[in-house]
Amino acid sequence: EYLRQIGALDDAGGVKPQVRIANYLMGPSNCIASSSYFSVCCLSECEGLMRELEQKIRAPTASAEQLIGLVSNMSSASVEAPRDLPETLVDKLWAITDRHNGKVPLHARLFAQWMHFVFPSECPYPHAVEDPAVLRPSHWSGQRRATATDEERKRCISEFALQPEAALGEPLLSQWDDLEVLLLEDLPLRGHKLFWTLLRHGAMAFAFLSTLLAGLRALVRLPCCGNRAQKEERSVLPVSS
Repeated sequence: EYLRQIGALDDAGGVKPQVRIANYLMGPSNCIASSSYFSVCCLSECEGLMRELEQKIRAPTASAEQLIGLVSNMSSASVEAPRDLPETLVDKLWAITDRHNGKVPLHARLFAQWMHFVFPSECPYPHAVEDPAVLRPSHWSGQRRATATDEERKRCISEFALQPEAALGEPLLSQWDDLEVLLLEDLPLRGHKLFWTLLRHGAMAFAFLSTLLAGLRALVRLPCCGNRAQKEERSVLPVSS
């Protein structure tokens, strides 16, 4: 139950359940300390890969050609580069661009899923959890169990040994989920939403220009007012008693 809730259990594809190693390593059971402010957990090797992409792209989105060129030359502890990406993964990346006007959002669920299939041992599968609390170590303290007994471990090992070799290895693309979650990029606006957005920005620009023109007029009038005051002062004749 714990593995299933945190997204570490792969029980799809018509094969016996398998554990997603990257998700298991990033699970709350591997956090050695936690508080209400932070948790000390395992480092994610996928963050290093994403950091490398961010440094080279320097933008929230990228084209499919750019990503294919960069990712095919990226190596990790389990992947050697350069390599040719499978055609099925290339097609999946192009399908993502079709949904986002020719670009791939780097900080979105579909690209995270694509990275999982490219680097299955480093990047966790972006499992959509119903309750984010299951990813916190405090959720599994007390009566909730995040560990297995010796009997449960032996049973899993024996069942895994009987599993066909064809079901082992890299994750199957049949498990691909088209659910998208955008974290840092807004959905494209259409119809009346786009109209009201343009109208709001136009009103803000008009207010800014009005304020700017009023300030310029005030600056232009200052020298004139000073000269007028000097003329009036000179026109006043002294009165002798």
